[in-house]
Amino acid sequence: MSGILSNFVKFIEAYGVVGLAVISFAESSFFPIPPDILLIPMAFMNRKLALFYALITTVSSVLGGAFGYIIGNKLGKPILRRFFKEEKIKKVEGYFAKYGGWAIIIAGFTPIPYKLFTISAGAFGVRMYTLIMASIFGRGGRFFLEGFFIFFLGDKAKYYLQNYFEVFTIGITVFGVIFYYVWKKLKMAGKIKGTGVMAKFKKKYEKLNALVLRYRKYDRAATYFFISIFAALFSLLVFLEFVEDYLTRGNWNFDIKVINYINTIRSTTLNQIFKTITITGSTLFIMVITLVLAVILIRKQQKKEAFLLSFNTVGLCLFNMALKQVFRRPRPLGLRIIKVSGYSFPSGHAMTFMGFSILIIYYLLTGVRKKRPAILASVLIFIYAIFVGISRVYLGVHFLSDVFAGWFAGILWSSTSIVIYKALGYRRSLELEEV
Repeated sequence: MSGILSNFVKFIEAYGVVGLAVISFAESSFFPIPPDILLIPMAFMNRKLALFYALITTVSSVLGGAFGYIIGNKLGKPILRRFFKEEKIKKVEGYFAKYGGWAIIIAGFTPIPYKLFTISAGAFGVRMYTLIMASIFGRGGRFFLEGFFIFFLGDKAKYYLQNYFEVFTIGITVFGVIFYYVWKKLKMAGKIKGTGVMAKFKKKYEKLNALVLRYRKYDRAATYFFISIFAALFSLLVFLEFVEDYLTRGNWNFDIKVINYINTIRSTTLNQIFKTITITGSTLFIMVITLVLAVILIRKQQKKEAFLLSFNTVGLCLFNMALKQVFRRPRPLGLRIIKVSGYSFPSGHAMTFMGFSILIIYYLLTGVRKKRPAILASVLIFIYAIFVGISRVYLGVHFLSDVFAGWFAGILWSSTSIVIYKALGYRRSLELEEV
């Protein structure tokens, strides 16, 4: 592993469970680093939580696999050809045709690149249910096996994991395939009966899938609704991790390192740039923009959208004020370029502007017909929201952890607002249908 890769892993590892969840999610859809390199050392550091870490890794990996499936389903084979050789793609297609979901289980349990199979599953039209169930068995089997090794064997597990684990997983996979083949033949011959567990899972999945399909008929932008649900849940997980860390350790080492680094790069030009950015990210500025946009929406007979925008912005401000009063973290004591008052955690600028940006991005992606300009504008708005947060750290009025917490709290609030708004609208439409 290169020095850059090692440093990146250490950086992610510093975020504990959140870092583990992020890398597990990313590896299943687009990232090259397997989550095992974080799961194993974290489990060794705290053996009692080894199985908990395995659970976090499994859930995040399955969700990441579903995201990879969506990528493949929306972009098709061209996205595969962009990252993988044609020879590998044809092999995977052959595996799906011959083994179905077993191909995903094998890929999840063994060292085979998992993202190739999740994206391919979407591109080749494999059912989402098959992907999810196969991911649970394949990914869960691998990660929980590592967790059990460490939980029960402790330091002795290092030898087996380093020397025999891959051989062990391949052996279990071969045994599992043979067992399933024999079991299936015996079942077809009427010599054994199934337990019906998979049938129950399938029935529940089909009910959920029917609900999703029904909602899609109501909302042409249903994809963004489901993305909002995931964004809200993921942001909640990350924000709670920051809260837990703050309550247990008080401060983070990387906060001091970032402040020391910023002190070495400050200049008159950068000072003016970040002052301007922080002004445009202030609560007053966002309130004014919200008022202007709300008036425009009302004139266009979009009163509900205007209400959501206003509610979202006011809610962000009040939520941030409440959080600051709860945690009461003092601001950094270093050199401040601007004068501020109040508490530090989470950053109000980062939280409010990010939350405001998320809703604007939602409106752009769901309301603008020309997708390319909407996507470009959305990316630019999101990047600017990042810079608003960075400006607070540069100006010396916030720690980087304040900004991180602010970003995720903002995403949490706005994503939840979108979900509630659309869910209430859907419920209202069902009531009208019954009448």
